[in-house]
Amino acid sequence: MDENFIFIENFLTTCLIGVYPEEKKNKQKVKISITLKINRNNNSSDNINSTVCYQKILTILNQITNYTHINLVETLANRLANEFEKIKHVKEINIKVSKCEIIKNGTDIGFVLKRSVKK
Repeated sequence: MDENFIFIENFLTTCLIGVYPEEKKNKQKVKISITLKINRNNNSSDNINSTVCYQKILTILNQITNYTHINLVETLANRLANEFEKIKHVKEINIKVSKCEIIKNGTDIGFVLKRSVKK
């Protein structure tokens, strides 16, 4: 049996995220990777209706920069998962959220969420 996944890796954006006073004033860079396990109506179909359009995912990700302040990366991941659950054909959601500028040597620190979708 085939398993089908759609992914976007290392999507960079900025948002107000963190618990410290300076994090509540200044947007920070976050990197987000998404993998969605999907049901395809017909694996041999070459029709957009049989899958998930990347643009739906990107539209959700592009809204992050407009979010009001969020304390935790865990909250951001759950908020995104709630949006991805609404997309037809999505069976499972994997989200990795990294704060990019916590340590100045390029190390990412963050959170991974894995959620099954009940439809």
